[in-house]
Amino acid sequence: MKRTYMIIAAFLVMSFSIAHAQEEVPTKMTIHAGFGTVTMGDVQWQRFSFRPDIPIGNFGIGLDVELFIDEKGKISKEGWDFSNSNKTWDTLLRKIYYVRYGKSLDRFYARAGALDDVSLGYGLIMDGYRNTLNYPGDKKIGLDFALRNVGTFGIGVHGMINSFGDLKNKGIVIGGRVTARPLKPTNKGLISRLTIGATLVRDINQFAGLKDSDNDGYPDFQDGFPDDKHLWLDTDGDGITDYKVSGADTTFIDPDADGDNLTDKWYTEDRGVAILDSDGVEHDKLLNIENDLDGVSVYGFDAGLPLFEGAFNLDIYGQYAGIHTGNEGLDGGWGIAIPGLQFLVERFKARVEYRHFEGRFRGNYFDNLYEHERVTLIGDNIITKEMKLVDQMLNGMYAMMGYNFYEMFSAHGTFQVMNGDKEYQDVTGKIVIQERLLENIPKISIAEAYYYNTYVDMDRYNLFEFTENTLYGTRIGFEIAPSLIVVWDTHYTFTPNGKGGLDKQRFVGIETVVKMR
Repeated sequence: MKRTYMIIAAFLVMSFSIAHAQEEVPTKMTIHAGFGTVTMGDVQWQRFSFRPDIPIGNFGIGLDVELFIDEKGKISKEGWDFSNSNKTWDTLLRKIYYVRYGKSLDRFYARAGALDDVSLGYGLIMDGYRNTLNYPGDKKIGLDFALRNVGTFGIGVHGMINSFGDLKNKGIVIGGRVTARPLKPTNKGLISRLTIGATLVRDINQFAGLKDSDNDGYPDFQDGFPDDKHLWLDTDGDGITDYKVSGADTTFIDPDADGDNLTDKWYTEDRGVAILDSDGVEHDKLLNIENDLDGVSVYGFDAGLPLFEGAFNLDIYGQYAGIHTGNEGLDGGWGIAIPGLQFLVERFKARVEYRHFEGRFRGNYFDNLYEHERVTLIGDNIITKEMKLVDQMLNGMYAMMGYNFYEMFSAHGTFQVMNGDKEYQDVTGKIVIQERLLENIPKISIAEAYYYNTYVDMDRYNLFEFTENTLYGTRIGFEIAPSLIVVWDTHYTFTPNGKGGLDKQRFVGIETVVKMR
C-alpha cells in the first residue's frame, strides 16, 4: 500500500506540468499509402490503401480508398459493392476516414468517421473511447461533436455516436452531455463560474459487437453460412441448411438436420412422405443480433468550480455515475468521485480524485478498450462486459498526468487503485518521441509506444501481467527517402480461451506516408 500512495504522490507532483492537449491536426496535406494483411470472414486478405489527409482552414478531411486481394489474386467486393442502394451507401461511407471542423476543445467542434479519443466530462462514464481499435478489419463511421458556452447560462452540448453502420441492428453506442452555468448571469465572481453537467451513454445492443460477416443478424460463430445472408441454420454441421425462409413460408431443406441418419419428421411432413425419424429434430435456437437486444446504460451528474481561469486553470469538482443493466436479477451499481482537482496550464491538464464504488459498477466504463471488452466469446458462451461486473464496495484514488519536455517527447499516463471487498488497479501509459528529438535519430521519424491494463484483479495478477483487459503496442516510422515514411503499427489484445488461459491477438498495419512540405 505504501508503494501505491508513493505512485499517487508522484502523479500529484507532476500534475502542474502535464501534457494532454487538444489533438494535433494536420496543417499540411499528407498522403498515406498502406499495405498489410487483414482477416475478413476467416480469410486472409492483402490490404492496399491510399489515404490523403487534407486540411482546409478550420476544416479537414481524410479519405481511405482501399482494395482487398486474397492469395489467388481475387479482389474482394468489400468497399466496392454497388449492387443496391444500401451497399452503395456503405461503399461511399468506407471511403471517408474522417471529416472534421475545428479542434476538440474549440467552442464548436465536429468530427465524423474514425474517432480516436472521446471523453465526456470528467471521465467517470466515458474516458478515451475509440472506435478504431479493430481498424481496418472493422471500419466504423462515428460522430463526435461539441458546442460550448452558448447564451446567458453558458450552455454546452457534447455528443457522440460510435457507428452509423450499426443503426440497422440497433447496435450503436450513443452518448450525450449537457452543461450549464446557472449563476453566470449574477456575475458574482468565483461562484458565477459554477458549472453543472448531466451525462448519459447507452450501448443499445452489446451483441452488435459480435462479428457478423454477411449482415444477416446471426453472428459468425453460430452461423452455418457466414458468407450467405440468406442461410444461417445448420444444426448438424453438414453444410446443408436445415431450412430456408421466404416471407412467411418455411421450406425444410436438410432431410436429416440432426445428423442421426434418419429422415426428419419436419422434412417428411413438408413433402407428404413417410416419417422415419418420429422424434423429429430440435433445431438450434440462434441468437439474432437484430432482434435479441441486450443494452446497458451509464448515467451521471457532476459539478465543477473553476478556481482559476486564464493561463493557469484549476477546477475543483465532483461527479456521480450509475449503471443500469436492464436485466432482471442483475442489478447495477453506482460510484462517486469527490473531491476532484483538475489542472490546466495552456494546453496541459491533469486530474486527481478520490473514488467510492458500490454494487456492480466500474469507473471509466466506456474506455479505450471498450470495443474489445464489449462482448467476447468463451467457447460458445457470450460474455458481455456488463456480465463481468461484480457486486462489491470499493474505495480508492485515480490520477492522470502527462509531461511534454520541450517538444522533444511527451508522456501521458493514468493510475487507479481501488480497495475494499477486493483490490483492483489500473495503469495506462503512452510515450511519443517528437520531431525535434527524432531529427537527431537517423531514419526514424515516428516513435510511439503505449500500454493499457485496466481493472486488474490483484489477487490473480500483478499490474504488468497480461490480462483480458490488456492492450499494448508500438508505432514506428522509418524514413526511406525524403518525405517518404514506412510506418509499422502493431498492437496486441487478449481473449479468454475457455481453458483458464488467454489467447493473444496480434494486429499489424504497414503503411507508407508521403508528407507534402
